[in-house]
Amino acid sequence: MPEEMANDNTNTPNAEETASATEQQTDVAESSVPESYDFAEFCVDGVELDAERAEQYSEVLKEAGMSQEQANAVTKYGLSYVQEVAQEVATQYEQAQAQEIEGWADEARTELGGQFDATVAQAAIGVTYMEKNVPQLREMLDATGFGNRVEAIRLFAQIGQMVAEDDGRANRGGTANTSDVAGFYKNTNFDIY
Repeated sequence: MPEEMANDNTNTPNAEETASATEQQTDVAESSVPESYDFAEFCVDGVELDAERAEQYSEVLKEAGMSQEQANAVTKYGLSYVQEVAQEVATQYEQAQAQEIEGWADEARTELGGQFDATVAQAAIGVTYMEKNVPQLREMLDATGFGNRVEAIRLFAQIGQMVAEDDGRANRGGTANTSDVAGFYKNTNFDIY
């Protein structure tokens, strides 16, 4: 019996059968490669797919002989990977931005030295005054970090000094001298005001 099995080649494929099986596998693989790939499931929230890029991507998938299911799996992984990388880049950017803003604050403290608190207090007066005409100015300064820049602190401190309440020295003793005003504006009829 073992001799019969040794001489029986019915279970061993010959060259013709191997070539035929390879052709069938190639035919099956080629038939499972779609003419065009459908990426609709990846376009969520009204996102439109760039037709040119989709065509380029489809050509790569076709050359790789991928079925729609394989293309979906690769696309899903690729999108997940890109989202993770984008999130990491955004996190690194935010951290770098926060460090830069903190650096500006440190630079302002160093540059203004002992006058830091007084200058910042005067700048706060300037910002408050400017917010009357520029709503949400303070929010913008906080969001961008520009309020930490020594230049911005000095700018708003100057504005604060210009709009600070008069301490009375400008009009010699705190009482207004109406005769000076009338003399200065001698052609003005103040009664209509």
